[in-house]
Amino acid sequence: MEKSKQARTIKERAKKYIPLSLQSPIYKLVKKARFLKNIYSRKKISKDEFKKIFVQAGLKKGDIVLVHSSMGRIGYVENGPDDVIDALLEVIGKNGLLVMPGFCEPKYDRKLKMHVFDVQNTPTYTGIIPETFRKRRGIKRSISPTHSLCAFGKRAEEFVKNHENCDNPFAMNGPFGKLYHWNAKIMLIGVDHLANSSLHIVEDMLDFPVNVFTDKFKALILDNGKKKIIEARRHTAYSRRIRDPNIMEKYCLQHEVMKILKIGNTELRIIKIKPFVDMMKKLYKPVFSTTTPCSA
Repeated sequence: MEKSKQARTIKERAKKYIPLSLQSPIYKLVKKARFLKNIYSRKKISKDEFKKIFVQAGLKKGDIVLVHSSMGRIGYVENGPDDVIDALLEVIGKNGLLVMPGFCEPKYDRKLKMHVFDVQNTPTYTGIIPETFRKRRGIKRSISPTHSLCAFGKRAEEFVKNHENCDNPFAMNGPFGKLYHWNAKIMLIGVDHLANSSLHIVEDMLDFPVNVFTDKFKALILDNGKKKIIEARRHTAYSRRIRDPNIMEKYCLQHEVMKILKIGNTELRIIKIKPFVDMMKKLYKPVFSTTTPCSA
């Protein structure tokens, strides 16, 4: 756990001082080095080992779980991302619901003067595990040009509905709100709260004092040969620069809403989403009474 804190500190300092133009190529080199290290690692992690750890974390039959992950940080997985996905599905069973982020940057069409989001084909930038999951047969994907969610299992069709009609990606009347109302769990595998998108639920749930969303923009949606134009919002660049989601780590531990386990070469964090969001609601007033209201 101490190593992960040090890694986060280094990462945060690097983002602060290294020019944005250099951050992407440096990150690609780090990923390549991590990949090569995993290939030549003697220790392989099997699907059964993943299942054992997921059960230890408290995952069980019928659970709804949103998984954020980093394949490179886990280590050498016997059969790649499919082992992680299959282990999750086997633990939650046929009555469970597995959700992964389908977040993407839709292409901008200069002729149409709008972004284009292809529900079936636009890739996600959230890593190889969710991208492999997105491509599987039977996956349902919500219609959000920036923050779609991919789902498989019982109630998947119901879960992804209505995202395109939400005022913002994290609205309570969309999939993120359902995660809260359906008592889902969040699993962070090899990633910290920078990847924990459920933090943003409170921005819609409460009368948030800071404008964190852009004005609406138009997007063309392509969905199984059908076309439609919707309006959507994304986070402002300003809000992304000044917030530090990892401030929530200490509160999660203090309020006992999060469990941390070792998994491969990294850590797994599992969080019950309802008590997590309710905790943030209680912290809302004291945090936002400080001189740095956007630090949470």
